[in-house]
Amino acid sequence: MKKLITFLILTYLSFTINSSAANQEKKLENKNILKIGVLLPLSGEFKDTGESFLKAIQLALYDISDENIKIYPQDSKGNAFDAYQSAKKFEEEGIEIVIGPIFYDSLERLGEINNITFISLTNKTNKIPKNTVAFGINIDSQINVLKKYFDEIKVNKTLFLSPNSEFNEQSKSIKQKDILKFYRTYSYDTNPRKITGEIEKITKYRERKKDLERRIKILEKSDLYKHKQELKKLEQMHTLGEVNFDSVFVLDFGERLKSVLTSFMFSDVSNKKVNFFTINQWFDETFFDENATQNLHFPSIDFDNSKKFNKKFSNIFNEEPNQVSILAYDALGLIYYCWLNNNFQFKVDQLYNKKGFKGLHGEFIIVGNQSLQKLKIYKISKKKFIKVY
Repeated sequence: MKKLITFLILTYLSFTINSSAANQEKKLENKNILKIGVLLPLSGEFKDTGESFLKAIQLALYDISDENIKIYPQDSKGNAFDAYQSAKKFEEEGIEIVIGPIFYDSLERLGEINNITFISLTNKTNKIPKNTVAFGINIDSQINVLKKYFDEIKVNKTLFLSPNSEFNEQSKSIKQKDILKFYRTYSYDTNPRKITGEIEKITKYRERKKDLERRIKILEKSDLYKHKQELKKLEQMHTLGEVNFDSVFVLDFGERLKSVLTSFMFSDVSNKKVNFFTINQWFDETFFDENATQNLHFPSIDFDNSKKFNKKFSNIFNEEPNQVSILAYDALGLIYYCWLNNNFQFKVDQLYNKKGFKGLHGEFIIVGNQSLQKLKIYKISKKKFIKVY
């Protein structure tokens, strides 16, 4: 990106406040009210998620401290029907810009709503309504930065693994784009009891183990000193021979991702020699306690800003935020910036500024119906998230 339009709220306000007081007061007298709809699940199964996002928006309002911004929360209840019904109420209020909904399924009927643009927090970009911007951390942004990192560290034999019953759309999209040029692709059973056996086949663990056993038997029959030294070394090993890949990309998360990585470790694939990658991660510290997750790489937002946001959120609301809620904070900042820099009028075309923007979660540019983020690459090492790219 070229010179960025920065809307980091506090930074921008410090600049604005220090400008000519007389001119600023004149503008304040003439500006219109900025009305922002907020469409979140505020009841039902995903109530806690919705409330965390709403608090992030309230935190942005607190940081901006401009009484001319008004938000109008409505309950999507996490489904398409109620999202549509609530969105109709925004029309009645004359609201033209809405933060939300969070979930892709809630977008189904929003294309029927005229004169409203939705900044959805979903990371899915396939077949979304024309009046919606997918503001989540999407596959394209993650794959693009991984491609650059792959080129830098020169990996060229990457295995791609995905569960055979989930993430089918994402898996298909990644393979079809063929940006990362996978060496081989596999799908695995989601049953934890079967994962290890499948990873053993992929890594040819049993063959490598038999190769070791055969070599040990040969060396045991020899009295040569060099063979005795080799034998001592081999007796400390589990397999013989290198695997035929230099990196592994696993499309999974949570406990099952840990199981897959552990299965590679049990199959005698060293994470010191082979780089492991995944996506859709938000600095999950439970990965610190697993030996198998060391050297796991993933693209993500700015970690330092994420920590600052989480700390401020926790201090104000006395609870931990949903990690993705930082996007709701930035969504409000983006809308406010566009409004403030267009004589206190919000116009949708301002979202498509070719110079891009910078929020707490990092740099991004909106193209078509999605936000393309300039992400960083982190790896897990010694109970820390280390930025490597």
